[in-house]
Amino acid sequence: MGVRLISLTWNAANCFGLSKFKGTPAVMSARLSNFGREAIGAMNDMGIIIDVSHLSDGGFMDVAKLSRKPFVASHSNCRSLSPHQRNMTDEMIKLLAEAGGVAGINFGPEFLNEDIQLKDSRIARMSEHIQHMKKVGGIECVGLGSDFDGISGNFELSDISKMGLLFDQLSKDGFTEDEIEKIAYKNALRVIKDSCK
Repeated sequence: MGVRLISLTWNAANCFGLSKFKGTPAVMSARLSNFGREAIGAMNDMGIIIDVSHLSDGGFMDVAKLSRKPFVASHSNCRSLSPHQRNMTDEMIKLLAEAGGVAGINFGPEFLNEDIQLKDSRIARMSEHIQHMKKVGGIECVGLGSDFDGISGNFELSDISKMGLLFDQLSKDGFTEDEIEKIAYKNALRVIKDSCK
C-alpha cells in the first residue's frame, strides 16, 4: 500500500515490542515480541524500512541481529554525549553502521545536552553529536532527523529554512563538502534504495 518505513514503537508498548519512553531497566532490556521478530523478516521482504528510534535497547539488538537490510534510527543521538535513554550507545551506533543503516540527528535539546533538562538547542552541539557518530560508526551512518514536529525548546535552528547554518558549522568543524552531502541526504537516500531492492 505504499508504506516505506515503520517505527516499531512510539511512547508505549505495542505488538512489536516495548518503548524506551520512561523505561525501567527491565523495559529497556526487553526484546521484541514473537510477532515483532517475525515482522522484521516480513518488512525486509516488502521493502519497508525498520525504524528503531523509540524501541527498547533489547529490541534494537534484536533488529540488528535479525534484519537482512539496513535499518534506521530516524531521530536519535549519542547517549555518550547526552544520557537521554532515547539516544544510542556507542555499541548501538556501531551495529547500526555495520548494518548499513543511518541515524538521523535529533535537534531536541533533551537529546543534545549533557543536562537533559536544558531547553537550548544549539547548532554547535548538533555538530558534536555528528562528529561523535562519525568517529564511532563512520560518516556513512550519519543523517538528519530533526524531529521538528515533536520537540520544543529554544532553537538556533528552528525550521528547515535555517538548515544552511548547520552545514556552515559542519564545514567550520572540518567536514568536507562530500561528507556534508552524505549527512544532508545521500546516506538516507542510499538506505531507501537498498531497502527497496
